[in-house]
Amino acid sequence: MLVVTGYASLDYVMYLEGPSGTERTTRAVRTAWPRVGGCPSYIARAASQADLKAAPLMWVGDDLLGDWLRSELQRYGLLTEGVTQISGARSPVAVLTYDPDGACTCLYDPGAPGKEFLTDSQKHLIGQASHLCISVGPPQVTEDILSARAPNARLYWAMKDDVQSFTPEICAALSASTDVIFCNRAERARVPSTSAIVVETRGAGGVSISIDGNETLLTVSPSKCRDMSGLGDSFAGGFIAAEMSGATPIEAAQAGITAANRLLAKRERSSL
Repeated sequence: MLVVTGYASLDYVMYLEGPSGTERTTRAVRTAWPRVGGCPSYIARAASQADLKAAPLMWVGDDLLGDWLRSELQRYGLLTEGVTQISGARSPVAVLTYDPDGACTCLYDPGAPGKEFLTDSQKHLIGQASHLCISVGPPQVTEDILSARAPNARLYWAMKDDVQSFTPEICAALSASTDVIFCNRAERARVPSTSAIVVETRGAGGVSISIDGNETLLTVSPSKCRDMSGLGDSFAGGFIAAEMSGATPIEAAQAGITAANRLLAKRERSSL
């Protein structure tokens, strides 16, 4: 079973018809209102599409949005024992706006920052995982997540350039214990020296896989889709699912590209 830890999010996505700025009104088209977001949801869903058990571990409010997110995750076939609702808190929300040139602005409200802690059931779930992925999430729980991990569980780190979630100390601890690291080209600079497999996504430039200092570059097909949120996480989920089924890292990366393309194809159909 795969467990993926990190922040939850309900995404509100808009395509802008012109540039945005202060003291002006810009027309927009809503494309998802809301949509299940957050790294754990994307990673776990991509893995579950390969018929593997996957459980996002994250925190939401005890509000209608939190109830809706849990029901949607269940509809996707995901295990929801790790989704904890915090009493009196609002659920995390992100507003993503895309300019005509493709640039994205993301405004994120974490809902209950600092109130996220591992419950006994979440610790048990982590301990049962054969594969564990840590994505961007509350920094105060990272040490407990690593402590609850089964000794033989394969560990993945989905890096994000978030200095609050991934402090230098946390980055050092993850680099020392992780088996596979996912990052993009900009985030690679924040990954300390490591013996882990490093999978670096480069947008249209492809995917680089570094194993023991040897690099392999895989190509990707271009896409006209403007909404790229969750693409790297879907890649990571496809990669992990393939490794869980016995694939080599290169084979797993190809599976990750397929998972990302599946998400892009769905969004391109929706935009039509």
